[in-house]
Amino acid sequence: MKRLCAAAMIFASASLTLSAQKIVGGKSREEKKNLEVATLEFKDMLQYGHLELADKVMAPDYIQHNPNVPGGREGFKQFMSRNRAAEPIQKEWKRTPTLIIVAGPYVMFMTDVKAKDPADPAKEYTRDHFDLVRVAKGMIAEHWDEARKNPPVSAQNK
Repeated sequence: MKRLCAAAMIFASASLTLSAQKIVGGKSREEKKNLEVATLEFKDMLQYGHLELADKVMAPDYIQHNPNVPGGREGFKQFMSRNRAAEPIQKEWKRTPTLIIVAGPYVMFMTDVKAKDPADPAKEYTRDHFDLVRVAKGMIAEHWDEARKNPPVSAQNK
């Protein structure tokens, strides 16, 4: 909840600075470029497995706020490459975002995710997942999501 409130505050403050920028089709040129960069990460890299694009779109000193993923571009690539094979990149998203917000250097994607119901593991429910990035100098510099720290793998098997 704290992260979601922080994200809302970031968007509110960023939108106040947009009046000084030239707006093109509702978004500034910078915001359009930031959306392109963020889309490369979330669609082409994460959904289709093309982690080689990380060198093109992620800053080397990338800051990761998900407690389960190492920081830095190399740490991110190593973590995300586990059990992941690249597929041909398609125009369509595998999981189309239900909401995209672009405000200055910040881009947020919200998607629906199915999860097992903790009250009845035979059932599923749909929840919202968000990813928020900050783009600086044309590269993703920072990432947030709602992830909580996972237990160690050995503890998960007990």
